[in-house]
Amino acid sequence: MFQKHPTQLTCTMRILLLLPLFGALCQALPQFNSSGVNQERFYTNPILDHIAPDPNILKYNGFYYMVYTLQDRIEILKSPILSNFRNAERKEVFHVYNGRNCACWAPELHNIRGELFIYFTMDDCVADANHRMYVIKADSNDPMGIWSSPVRLPFCPAQFKNLLYRLLPEENIYAIDGTVLQYDNQLYFIWTGFPEPPGSMNLYIARMENPMRVLPPRILLRTPTMDWEMHGYPVNEGPFIVQNAGRTFLIFSASSTFTPDYCLGMMGIDDMRDPLIQSNWWNDLNFCLFQRNDAENVFGTGHASFVRSPDDSELWMVYHAVDDVNDLGINRRARIQKMDWNADNSPKFPAAIGINKPLPAPSGEQ
Repeated sequence: MFQKHPTQLTCTMRILLLLPLFGALCQALPQFNSSGVNQERFYTNPILDHIAPDPNILKYNGFYYMVYTLQDRIEILKSPILSNFRNAERKEVFHVYNGRNCACWAPELHNIRGELFIYFTMDDCVADANHRMYVIKADSNDPMGIWSSPVRLPFCPAQFKNLLYRLLPEENIYAIDGTVLQYDNQLYFIWTGFPEPPGSMNLYIARMENPMRVLPPRILLRTPTMDWEMHGYPVNEGPFIVQNAGRTFLIFSASSTFTPDYCLGMMGIDDMRDPLIQSNWWNDLNFCLFQRNDAENVFGTGHASFVRSPDDSELWMVYHAVDDVNDLGINRRARIQKMDWNADNSPKFPAAIGINKPLPAPSGEQ
């Protein structure tokens, strides 16, 4: 019988003992394709390959649901992951009325107290100044199911049984980009409108009786006054709420979306102060928090919403941008980037990253 040398036997036994560990290590390592990109744990922007302005994503029942401006309709896209909607299931849930409503803009999908609502903007096919806010409600807890007919916001006296409200004048003025603040067990509607007579595009707030009814009066929250809010036109629009560690932040877009300098600003409120009192909001930031990045060819960064990663450990920003400084907002595409937090628990914004660059995928994404 062949006798192995003791040293040879020891080496063989060591290799056999290490094989299971080596196999486990290989399984734990990222899997790369032929281009060297880790397809499972990295993603690239944009998350859709076609134009998708004003993107909004809701995480709901283990899936991500996306809506964006399509002009004549609202479609919901359903994806099991946050970082790629290219092969997402689609469902049209609303179409504008022929000849009576047009220009359906900036839908936002919200889960409010266990029920689903989409807030969006339409006009009357006559003039941009006639844009108003509307809301539709899902008939069930399935976002891909049936939705109600639209109800106009922010204030229509005919909607109310209370005689006092029915006698008040109708709030029939320009209103776009509505969102909902859930604050101290009360709902508030925040949107963009003109003053009277029209001038800059301001942010307003009003209390809600329920998710489909907004009560008077409207309260002015913010008027654009700083240089970074004035490019193309004085604009504050696209408001969205982020809450963290007991603090409430209102992220908004500034300047015209048709300029490369469209960017994000922030204001906020703390300590459960009354949000209908303008002075209760801190509103002292004098610069953009998220803006164009010429080195990365990213311009027109704005109209953001925010959503959690699959394991809820991370906050992600959803926004649109263009790739060419001369693109006047025509080719706005949907992108996402991870957020961090400052020491005071406020959102910490990253620099805008260009398209087709591998970035770490949202935590918990398979």
